[in-house]
Amino acid sequence: MHYPFEAGLIKEPTKYRNGLNPAGGLSQRDLTWVRTFYPPLTVADYTDLKPFESVQLTIEAGQQKNFYIKPNATRKYELKTFGASDTLIVLFEDDGGQLKYVSADDDSGEDRNAYLKLQLFKDRKYVLRIRLYYAERRGETAVMMW
Repeated sequence: MHYPFEAGLIKEPTKYRNGLNPAGGLSQRDLTWVRTFYPPLTVADYTDLKPFESVQLTIEAGQQKNFYIKPNATRKYELKTFGASDTLIVLFEDDGGQLKYVSADDDSGEDRNAYLKLQLFKDRKYVLRIRLYYAERRGETAVMMW
């Protein structure tokens, strides 16, 4: 907890009746929980996504798949998920290890799939993250870039 409480807002335990003023920021307990819920990703957690190659998403609802994209030409690209599923896709540019948000699309359970059409640049590296919220048929969702 990192939000202060004014005097009189807390009745029990009595030691907090005069108010509570925790240090700002996240506690060590908060940080431990976040690292458990969102474990750090390693290079092994990523797959290369290449133009015109469909990649099956073998993940469960609530899980995420991560891709590296390294365009071989500067041009417009399309990224889309396929299948009876509810997905969110987010594209970042990898700027020396710092991920910078580029664009995202959430199909929000609509009768369509997550889709992006945008210009990517040769010799830049991108990270695509796909979160699966729901899949009507397990293992029947895929992503493709063209």
